[in-house]
Amino acid sequence: MSIRAERISSMGLEEFRRHIPLALRGFDYRWIDGHCLEVGAITITVEELPPLSLSRLLSLPRLRIAFTFGEGDGAAFLAHWDRAFQRGGG
Repeated sequence: MSIRAERISSMGLEEFRRHIPLALRGFDYRWIDGHCLEVGAITITVEELPPLSLSRLLSLPRLRIAFTFGEGDGAAFLAHWDRAFQRGGG
């Protein structure tokens, strides 16, 4: 049985790819294709969503990031992931 989790992130696909080496530091991973990677028994799939329009002049790119865990519930991995992709706000 596999367990799934999902995150929506305000970033483009290229920015996501630049963050992966830092976010997965200490983990062995490999890209399956341009939108999917494996981290051990975890599969991460990235889907580009329509931008979030804040006004006529401002929009934010968005990604749906889906995690499928082949073993365990993935709580520790998701905690690590969330810390790696955390951004400051104000």
